[in-house]
Amino acid sequence: MMPRPFMRRPLGAFQPSDAIYLRVPHSGAAIGCTVDQAVERLATNVALSPRHAGPSSNTGLNTSIPFHLSIDYCTLVFSAEKGEMCGQSTRTIVDWLFGHDSGLYPTELRSKFWQFYKLSAYINDAEGNCVGRIGRGGNGDTWCVSLTGAGCQRVLNWHWVKVQAGYLDAHISRLDIALDDFGAVLLGDIRQINELARTGGFAPVGCGKPPVTSFHDDHGSGKGSTVYVGLKGRKQLCIYEKGKQLGDPESPWVRVELRLWAADSVVPLDALTRPHEFMRGAYAVLADRVPMCDEASRPEKKAREVSAHAVAACRFLREQCGPLLNLMWQCLGDQAVEFFREEIFRNTLPSRFKGSGLDHESLLGVLRYQLGYEVPPPF
Repeated sequence: MMPRPFMRRPLGAFQPSDAIYLRVPHSGAAIGCTVDQAVERLATNVALSPRHAGPSSNTGLNTSIPFHLSIDYCTLVFSAEKGEMCGQSTRTIVDWLFGHDSGLYPTELRSKFWQFYKLSAYINDAEGNCVGRIGRGGNGDTWCVSLTGAGCQRVLNWHWVKVQAGYLDAHISRLDIALDDFGAVLLGDIRQINELARTGGFAPVGCGKPPVTSFHDDHGSGKGSTVYVGLKGRKQLCIYEKGKQLGDPESPWVRVELRLWAADSVVPLDALTRPHEFMRGAYAVLADRVPMCDEASRPEKKAREVSAHAVAACRFLREQCGPLLNLMWQCLGDQAVEFFREEIFRNTLPSRFKGSGLDHESLLGVLRYQLGYEVPPPF
C-alpha cells in the first residue's frame, strides 16, 4: 500500500492501519510506516529520551542534547610533489591542513619506520599527548597525515580541511565517523543492537545480503560490550558501550562508529563536511533512525566523557586507596587536611582528564556536578 500524499492532518484523522510518513526529527527525511507503528515509536522515544530526564546545567550535563556526531579518525595521503605547495616540514604541512590555531604541534621527521614510511613524526596537543602521526618517504613517495579521535577533536573547521586537502589532491585512506547516542534511544541498548544484527537488521541501502556480524560480550563485568557489523579494511560498524568503556558501569551511552577504508573504493573528501550523510547512507537501518545532527553538541560530548571518568576515578580511589586514606585520616585527625595538601596532593591533572578539551574551570564544574559536592580546590 502506497503512503498517502503529504498533508498536515492530525494523527486521529487516520485509521490504525493507514500508511503515513513519519518525519524524522532534525532532518528532512521521512519514514513510511502505519499509524500504529508511529504511535508506538513516538511513545518509546518519549519514554527513553534524555530530553525529559533532569535539569540542564552550564557546568554539568545538558540533558537536552541526546546525540553528537563527529569525525573520530582521519588519515590523508598526498604526493610529495603536491606537498611542496605547503613546504616540506611537518609544521607547514599541519598548518596548511588544519590551520595555524589548531593546537596541533608536530615533531620533526626522524628515521623511524611507520606504516611503510621510512620517516615519521608525532603530532601532539598543547599538553604533549600524542594525537596523530605523520609519515614520509614511502608508499609511492607520498605524505601521510593521520589524526586519532583526540586529534580530530582539535580540528575547528573541517570545511577548511576539505578545501586545503583538495588543493593537494589528497585522498582519504581511512575515516571514522562516530555517532554518540547518550541515552541509547536510536538503536536501543547493546543487547537490542546485537539482536538487530543477529536477525539481519543491518542490510545495506538498496540491495544485497546483510554483512557479517559478531558480538563481543563483557559477561556482565561492566566494561562494555561491542557489536561489529562488516569487515575491517573496507566498511565496518563498531557499536559499543562508550560510557562503560570510560569507566561508568551504569552509563547508557552507546557509540555507533562507522569505519571507512579506501581499500577498493574511494572515500570522498565530502565526508569530512557531511559525515551525517555518510553515516545515514551506510546501512538502511541508520538511514531510518539516525537524525541529521552536527557538531553543535561537541561541548556536551566532552562533559559526558569527563563525567564517566569521574565515576571511574571515584571507584579507583575507593577500591585501591580508600582503606589507606581512611587510616591516615584517623591517625592525623585535625591535621589531616594540611598533611594531604602539603605531602600528598600534586597540582597537575591526572592522565584520564588530560586532553578533555575543557578549560580548567569548566572541568571543575563538570566534576562538581558529577560528584554532587561544591568543594573549593586545595591550591
